[in-house]
Amino acid sequence: MARPKSVFSEDLSARARADLDALDQSRIALKLQAIIAASKYPVGSVAEILGLAAETIWRWAVAYRNDGVEGLYPKPRSPKPSKLTSAQKADVLSWLDAGKTPRGEDTHWTLERLRHAIFEEFGVTLGINTIWVWLRRENRKLKVPRPQHYEADKQAQEAFKKTSGSGE
Repeated sequence: MARPKSVFSEDLSARARADLDALDQSRIALKLQAIIAASKYPVGSVAEILGLAAETIWRWAVAYRNDGVEGLYPKPRSPKPSKLTSAQKADVLSWLDAGKTPRGEDTHWTLERLRHAIFEEFGVTLGINTIWVWLRRENRKLKVPRPQHYEADKQAQEAFKKTSGSGE
């Protein structure tokens, strides 16, 4: 006699997936289950059921054959080395602190201007996001001018500054 189909629902599936993800080593268990299933069924079918690429299951199987369970653990990745030397980084930070270009001219730094200055000075191309992340790690923020409303009356603001006193 067949089991009732109503037992299997999206909710049950989502709960089961969440519980599997919560288990320690659930990713390794999934890889082993995929390898076992691929030995009985076509790899393409197993991959489709698991929502993976067939190449992924092949790669897991090769890693498992060569290195056992250890081959299924993720390999640590080393970070990419910085394109700027520590001396170059110190120079860039000094430009920011002084608000001056490498030639000593006053400037309002933007990420794009900083990117261009780094390329001009050191011949190194960095992405905007890379620069932004590096500056955040250094606890630096680019200074931004105060926002002004497009309808603001500049003359009235200047007059107010002149007559407002020293704030005593």
